[in-house]
Amino acid sequence: MADFDHYELWDTHTLLGVFRELDIVPSYWLDLLFPNEMSFTDEYVDLEKIPRAGRKLAPFVAPMAQGRAIYEEGARVERFKPGYVKPSDPVSPLRALTRRPGTLLGPNAQTPQARYDAVKADILQYHRVAIERLWEWMAAKAIIDGKVVIEGKDMPQRLVDFGRAAGHTVVLGVGARWGDAGVSILDDIQGWADMMHAAEFGGAPNRITVGIDAWGVMRRDAEILAEMDLTRRGNADLTIKTGLMTTGEVRYGGTLGGGIEVWVYRDYYTVNGSVTPFMSPKDIVLTGPNVQGYRCFSAIVDVHAQFQPLPIFPRDYIPEGDVAIEQIVTQSAPLMVPVNPNATLK
Repeated sequence: MADFDHYELWDTHTLLGVFRELDIVPSYWLDLLFPNEMSFTDEYVDLEKIPRAGRKLAPFVAPMAQGRAIYEEGARVERFKPGYVKPSDPVSPLRALTRRPGTLLGPNAQTPQARYDAVKADILQYHRVAIERLWEWMAAKAIIDGKVVIEGKDMPQRLVDFGRAAGHTVVLGVGARWGDAGVSILDDIQGWADMMHAAEFGGAPNRITVGIDAWGVMRRDAEILAEMDLTRRGNADLTIKTGLMTTGEVRYGGTLGGGIEVWVYRDYYTVNGSVTPFMSPKDIVLTGPNVQGYRCFSAIVDVHAQFQPLPIFPRDYIPEGDVAIEQIVTQSAPLMVPVNPNATLK
């Protein structure tokens, strides 16, 4: 008869410890625009925004007339509801009896218990990568589209719209696209930058992220190449790479002047084996530091988590039955919120 006296489920402290030792998932949008974190135990996250004073002119009055009231201050509250994810996988005891890839036969071969623990670590890593990849997807959609669609098999579709101005989503038609005759890439970017600067809760951009197709047109653009002519004065800060680049999800492409950097982006995710890019290869996205993105996390709906707003909460348990199969479940209630979505433009 098997002896289970020395077998214990990993407690939360051990599970979180394993999580901290795993590799970090690439996170371009999160690292760039979501440096802040907010945790809350309510169902919704509420943000209060007070518009800036503006540039109202003081009214003229006669010297002996009554003064005119001009001060006004309003505020608006925006409410968002986070999503919820809960990947759950069994730890098959049979995997403990099979040697894992990368282990050699010999006196130091792993014991079944060591292999079993390694399988648990693999599942935890798989869950963490999937959840953090979802965070990155939510951040990307919030910045690129100004909204996120949350949907799943067990829930109705829900749109989280962050309220970006309609004019900050630009659709270039035939004859107005980069590479078309008479189209100035620099004029387009200047106009978009001015629009972002003038927008309510907007701000000047300091980065333009382009897809690989847009980059292919940009680096061969005759106007940009002419502006990089060192014999012309005042153009030393416009430097675009025109040759081959290293491979990777995110690559530095140069500067356009005005403090705007160019980055080339081609990261992707998979759903049911289907590879999907985070951003269309034809997209052009301008962003500025005033986005003030927050990684928001709501309460974990689990008594074992005591309903605390943890970014990730892993738990393992063994259901009752004649076959003891341990189950690992990892939960998160995330929403990536750009406080000032008008500091972005696509």
